Amino acid sequence: MDFVSITDESNNKYSYKRYNDYAFIKEVVGNVGDHLQDISQLQCKTDDVLIGVFPKSGTHWLYNTVMMLRTGSLDYHGTPILMEYQDINIIDNMISPRTFGSHLRFRFLPQEMRHGKGKVITIIRDPKDIVVSLYHMLHCIGDVGYSGTFDGLLKRFFSEECFWGNGSWFAWMKDVEEWKSSNLLCVSYKDFKENPYETIMKLATFLEVDHDEKFLRAVEKNVQFGVLKESHNNETPASDRWKEITEDGRLPIYRKGQIGDWKNTFTVFQKEWYDKICKEKTTEFGLALDVNFGEPENIPEKS
Repeated sequence: MDFVSITDESNNKYSYKRYNDYAFIKEVVGNVGDHLQDISQLQCKTDDVLIGVFPKSGTHWLYNTVMMLRTGSLDYHGTPILMEYQDINIIDNMISPRTFGSHLRFRFLPQEMRHGKGKVITIIRDPKDIVVSLYHMLHCIGDVGYSGTFDGLLKRFFSEECFWGNGSWFAWMKDVEEWKSSNLLCVSYKDFKENPYETIMKLATFLEVDHDEKFLRAVEKNVQFGVLKESHNNETPASDRWKEITEDGRLPIYRKGQIGDWKNTFTVFQKEWYDKICKEKTTEFGLALDVNFGEPENIPEKS
C-alpha cells in the first residue's frame, strides 16, 4: 500500500491510499490490503443486508428506509456501519438480522455475498449531482483527502484516481453491471424521490417483509428528506470515529437532496467537458447504462 500526496498546478491538494492500482480514501482502516482481505472473507448470514452505494448517492436515505422496513420501527436509525471504515469485528459482533453498508466497489465486497448469500441494495444517482454534493460536504469537514476548487475536484472525481469510489463513477457502475448474483436490487434516486411509495414497496418485496399500507405510508412520510435531515441534526450522537474531522462528531450528511442541483455549480464549459468524459467512459467500460436521472427541479443553468 502506498500513501499518495499530490499538489497540482492549481494548488489543489489530494491525499489518499493506493493499493493494487486502486485509489482509496485515507479513512479506510489501516493497511488497505489487509482490511480488504478481512472484508472479502466476512462470514455472511442469509439474513444480512448490505447497503452498497457510491458516496453521496443517498446512502442514509436508503439505509433508514431499509431499517424501518426491517425493524417495523419508524424511529430514525442514524448512520450505517460502513465496512471500510470500521474494524471487521464490529460487523462480526452485530446482532442479526444485520444491516450494514459500504462505498467500496462491488469487486471488494464479501465473497459469500458475491455468491448469493444475503442481500445487496444500491441506489443510482446522477454523478453530476454526486460530485456537487461531495464538494459541499468536503468544505464542511476536516482533511479527508481533498482541499481545493470545484474544478479540481471535478477532474479528479471522474478520473480513475477518484479515491471516493476506488475509480470513477463509471468504473463503479461497471462493477454493479457485472454483479452475477440475483441477490442485488438497484433503485433509482429519481424514482425514489418522485415515487417514494412505489420504491418503498419494491424494497419491502425484495426484503421479504410484510407490512400493511398504513405502515408503508408512514415510512414514506418519515423518510422525506427534510424529516431525515432534522432527525440527523437533532438525534445523531457524537461519534469518536469522526471527531477529528467534524466540529461535533457528526458528519454533515444532508444538504439539499435535489435532482439537478449540479446546474447551480457547473459552468457551461464544465458541462461540455463532462459530456465528453461521459461518452468516453461509457465506451471504455462498455456500460449499458439505462438510467433516467430526471430533469432539474426548476434550477437555472449557470453561465
